[in-house]
Parts: sequence; structure tokens; C-alpha cells
Amino acid sequence: MEFLFFILTVLFISLSGVLAPGPLFAATIAEGKTNRSAGFLIALGHATVEIPIILALFFFGAFVATGFIKSIVGLLGGIVLLYMAYAELKSEKSIKPSKGIVTGILMSSLNPYFIIWWLTIGFKLIIDSTSFGILGLMAFILAHEFCDFSWLTFISFSSNKSTQIWGERAFKILTTISVTILVFFGVYFIYTGFNFLIWNLKF
Repeated sequence: MEFLFFILTVLFISLSGVLAPGPLFAATIAEGKTNRSAGFLIALGHATVEIPIILALFFFGAFVATGFIKSIVGLLGGIVLLYMAYAELKSEKSIKPSKGIVTGILMSSLNPYFIIWWLTIGFKLIIDSTSFGILGLMAFILAHEFCDFSWLTFISFSSNKSTQIWGERAFKILTTISVTILVFFGVYFIYTGFNFLIWNLKF
């Protein structure tokens, strides 16, 4: 019963993070317009960054993430997001390539709040998983990744289907949504990263 409760907790908390609109969500909408499999590929790239972090936290404890590192990650992440928003506006439907796995890696590794989530909420869940040993670790990874893969796959499929049904109008609406989210988080990451950097340079 305790193990089942643990799995349900992981599912609900993971979904609360996955369902929140963010850079990964926006990138999935953008690439899903022309590739219904983009969500699965992005989730795969996301997992290649995420699973090593889970394993490291499980076996070695929390990473020492300095304020300076968070600043650099935030600044780089913000720049990448703004570039993606620009590329999204400039790309034509017929020639827009899907980066898939690469997008998942970039949207995860260059998102400072992704790291913070794993050092706080995620780390707490990992600590709970140690009560069940390796079985708990494997169950945690499977449950969490199930949320990522199912949601992002659904988003890219819906984006692609909407474009097919409603044509150019849906394409433009989805582009507007994804670009708006990318720009918002791009500016926010740069702003917070710059503030972190200034704060750390004072000490």
C-alpha cells in the first residue's frame, strides 16, 4: 500500500510540473505543427538529460549548484529561447525542420528552473524512493517519464491535427502561442540570470 501511494504521489506531482506551460511545452507545439512525433522525440531528449540527474541524486545526493552556474544557465537558456522564437517566426511551414531530441536536450539543460525543481521537489521524491531500494528508483523513473512522454506526445499530436484540420489559420494561432511562451520565458530567464550574476559578483 505504501509503495502504491508513493507511485501515485510521483504521478500527481510529476503531472503538476509537466502540465504547466513552459519552454518544453512551447517547443512541442512549434515542432508538432509539422511533425506529430515531435513530442515523443522531445521527451526522449528531455529524458537523456533528466535520467542521469535522477541517478546522480539517488546515488550521490544533491549537486552543489552555485548561484554563478545558475546565472550562466539562465542567460544561455534565455538567449536560446529568444532565438527559437525568432526562428519560429521566420520559418515556413514547408521547410521547417524538426529538431526533436536536440530540442528536448536544449530546453532541459538550459532551463535553470528545471535544475532547481530536481534539487528541491524532485530530490524529495527521490529520497522517498530510497525506502524501496532499486525497485523504488526504477518505479520512480518509469512513472515520471510516463508523464513526460504521454503529455508531450499528446501535445505534438494535437498541434499537428489542428494544423491539418484548420489549415493555415491554426498554424498561425499555434505559432503565436508558442512564440509568446518562448519570448516570455526567454526574457524571464535572461532577467533572472542577469540578476543572479550581478548579485554573485558583489560577493
